Amino acid sequence: MSKNPQQEIGPNEEPVFYEESGGVTKAQAIEIIQGLAFSPDQSPMGVAGGDNEYGIVSYPNFVLIFFNQDSEHPMQIKKRAFMPLTGIMADVHFYTAQGDFEAAAACIIEGIERNQNADENWRVYCTAGEVFWRLREMELAGSMFMKAYQCKDCDQKAHVLCQAAATYCILQEPDAGFALYHKALEEEPGNLEALHDLGGFHWDMGELDQAAGYYFSVLKKEPAYYASYEELANLFDQLGNTVWPGPFMDCFQQKHPLQPSRLEAAEADMQALLAKL
Repeated sequence: MSKNPQQEIGPNEEPVFYEESGGVTKAQAIEIIQGLAFSPDQSPMGVAGGDNEYGIVSYPNFVLIFFNQDSEHPMQIKKRAFMPLTGIMADVHFYTAQGDFEAAAACIIEGIERNQNADENWRVYCTAGEVFWRLREMELAGSMFMKAYQCKDCDQKAHVLCQAAATYCILQEPDAGFALYHKALEEEPGNLEALHDLGGFHWDMGELDQAAGYYFSVLKKEPAYYASYEELANLFDQLGNTVWPGPFMDCFQQKHPLQPSRLEAAEADMQALLAKL
């Protein structure tokens, strides 16, 4: 087929969709394309098969489709009605990579509906939290992270709890955030993400000694956790130190760990600086 299933719609016109096209009802269309996946980066396509042929174009959360060259009567079908969850999530990642978080949100809502609020597929809810975070829908993001944590197949509970904790801190609920960070450590004692994030939490609370303690504890466990080097470089700089910001920032930018003896010396200097406050 060569016809394009997109309608020619003027700037002030509302699109018109139909319940039947080319002798095929919407219910029949859903059955025909059940299990197929159509990515939004594909060009409009035509497909022949069985007793029908159809043209289709993909949008964030629906497709337009017409049958048997009846392009005057396109049907709109929600993706959750026929696409597998993996296909819908592929759309989410496509739009996220483009920075189109509104379209990604439309897709992830479809994914949640397709998942039928099951207590599994935790990545659906975690991805939803990340998308809503980018849209600054923080309460919704927080609820999605907690839903991910509650899923029976979630194998990164500390990670999603840290995501939820950060969200509640942004919502100016530090007590909830603090509790969730420590719950992450209960789920996975010594989790580096939780320890690092607790450094940021205490820094935001003005508790610089505790912040530094957490950052150094991370690097003692894993000298290649480079995000903590950046934070310590900034903390040394804030405290007026001119010796350590450069080496710590170099470690962060060049991705090489600090020698244990130098890390020990830096921690001693940090403690001396903090003792003067």
